[in-house]
Amino acid sequence: MIPRDKLLHIALGIVWMCAAAVSWFVLQLFGPGAFLAYHTTVYALLYEVNQAVRGEGQPDLLDAIATAAPGWVAWGVFAVV
Repeated sequence: MIPRDKLLHIALGIVWMCAAAVSWFVLQLFGPGAFLAYHTTVYALLYEVNQAVRGEGQPDLLDAIATAAPGWVAWGVFAVV
């Protein structure tokens, strides 16, 4: 039997691979600003889900927003430049 921790790593790897594929399409279709906003948002949400699954820390929407915010700011900068 595969340990639970390893199964979680495999599941996260599959989810991240799918998110990375979408990131590539976002980059191709909408440019680097949208890519950064999407990528930081997905990372932030997956990090909070990881905390909930592992019982480490308290998952918090505001933490996810704080983690994703730099990507959205970068998108705004790219849109202006």
